Amino acid sequence: MKKTYLLAGSLSLLGVVAGANIATANEPANFENLIAAEPQNLAVSEALPAPNTIADASSTITSVNQLLANEESMGQVTSVSQLSDVRPTDWAYQALASLVEKYGCIAGYPDGTFRGNRAATRYEMAAALNACLDVISDRFATKEDLATLQRLMDEFAAELATLRGRVDNLEARTAALEATQFSTTTKLTGTAVMSVQYGGRPSSPNPSVTPSPFGLAPGRTNPTVISAVLLNLNTSFTGTDLLQTTLSTGNGGRDAISTYGIGLQTSSTLDPAGTTDIFTAPFPYASPSQYYWSNFGPNVELYRLAYTFKPTQDITITAGTRFYPSDIIDTNSWANSPTSDFGTYFFLNNPFIVPYAMNYLGGAGVAIQWNPNEGPFTVRALYLAAEPGRAATGIAPPSPGGGFAGDPYQASLELEYANTFGNGRNSYVVKLQGTYSKTYGIEAQAGGINFELNLGRLGIFGRAGVAGIPNGYFPNVSPLPFSVLGAPAAGMMAYNFMAGIGYKDLLVPGSVLAAAAGAPFINSAPSAGFINNANQVNIEAFYKFPISDNISITPIFTAIINPNNTNGGGVISGQPILQGVIRTTFTF
Repeated sequence: MKKTYLLAGSLSLLGVVAGANIATANEPANFENLIAAEPQNLAVSEALPAPNTIADASSTITSVNQLLANEESMGQVTSVSQLSDVRPTDWAYQALASLVEKYGCIAGYPDGTFRGNRAATRYEMAAALNACLDVISDRFATKEDLATLQRLMDEFAAELATLRGRVDNLEARTAALEATQFSTTTKLTGTAVMSVQYGGRPSSPNPSVTPSPFGLAPGRTNPTVISAVLLNLNTSFTGTDLLQTTLSTGNGGRDAISTYGIGLQTSSTLDPAGTTDIFTAPFPYASPSQYYWSNFGPNVELYRLAYTFKPTQDITITAGTRFYPSDIIDTNSWANSPTSDFGTYFFLNNPFIVPYAMNYLGGAGVAIQWNPNEGPFTVRALYLAAEPGRAATGIAPPSPGGGFAGDPYQASLELEYANTFGNGRNSYVVKLQGTYSKTYGIEAQAGGINFELNLGRLGIFGRAGVAGIPNGYFPNVSPLPFSVLGAPAAGMMAYNFMAGIGYKDLLVPGSVLAAAAGAPFINSAPSAGFINNANQVNIEAFYKFPISDNISITPIFTAIINPNNTNGGGVISGQPILQGVIRTTFTF
């Protein structure tokens, strides 16, 4: 079957470039913008990119890619006067000029330029002649035209044979690749994170402070290694949709912060039989301050399964059996990725807008994004509920049951406005947010703001939130850490904030230096002894520098002052927790 190849070059031999990058109707979509190493925005792939390089024909040619040389700055030329092997005095020069003008088999570049201020090689001439052959074969030609064409074919016989042979070889190789490839619609990507951490509290000056049942003993932990791997199968059926399937595993390593039970809440309540039930919540609401990859694995699990599509140009819908609220809302280009920026949950997302339990477990649900006319204003809404097998257990009736409308779940709305200024060199993003959630016995109605201001390489960013926690849903479960040792709060207002500053390309291109500080759970509940007698403050800084396009190393320092909203007392140490992490990230 005859195929026509377009042309690009000084004669606009577009087909040579296209031939070097031949795409079939079954070619997989472009997923270059996907970062599937962590909860992220699920992006719908765009159309396949056009080739952006022109290969070199000045050296030995081994493939069709190399027929065209450097993509230099070229002026618009509308003649064939600069051909290296055909001079104006040659018969072929006039013949080719006539064919170009008469049959139009040599066109311009897509941007409307001709780019003729460099010499063309005989291979380029052969490609141009091949295009003319296809045009003339479908049109009426005079005897003179056919005679001229025959003389040109004789002149460039060797080059035509070489060109056609290389194209045939390329087609054969492409067919072999298609026959043996994994999938015509799916691309495999992956992320591996390896971390070394060391941290803890200084030794307590009070020898009476002994290890407590809440894991808050003073002293330092041993250094540990923490690893995680995510493998992503990104599938597109139409080119504008995305089915993302992610598997995860790790070594189950823990960091110093997680060993101290930060945010661990307990409660005392009565079941219908009148017996006392002590419930220790496995997922704290107030202060998720541990390292993101802590306790990751060791089993292989389904980390994400979600399908994103665009029913119209302005609307994107994501539905799945397992994805994360931070895939959709509360993103921030400076503080959102556990593979490339901050390391702890608190600085990655607002815990009122994205409750820790939901962002750790993930859930089934649906999210809708509306971006009118692809402009600066965007609306996002989502509902997620954890799978029944991951629902809260151990709470006396009315015990949450998981599934739709079962604890834990959340419903959220986010309004975003993003724009640029200063001739496009600077930008800003403001997001107003609201979340209603029930997570392990705690009900909350929260509002928040997420912002970033980018001034060239410099960035200023932050989040803030307010939550009403009535405790009417399950009265004796309190978000306060260790409330079993005192009276649970009957209800409260809670506040949080974080703010930071960052700088890109410091010393090394692609590097990022950033630092932030914040308070995760300022609240109106009264203190009871050492419970809730101070405000916890988190501080974190990191410097990410790339080793290559696929490897980066990030030292991270974290300090937690007044952990668990206490400055000490009884068996509880109020000393700060200090932790250092060196994170290495591999992407492939």
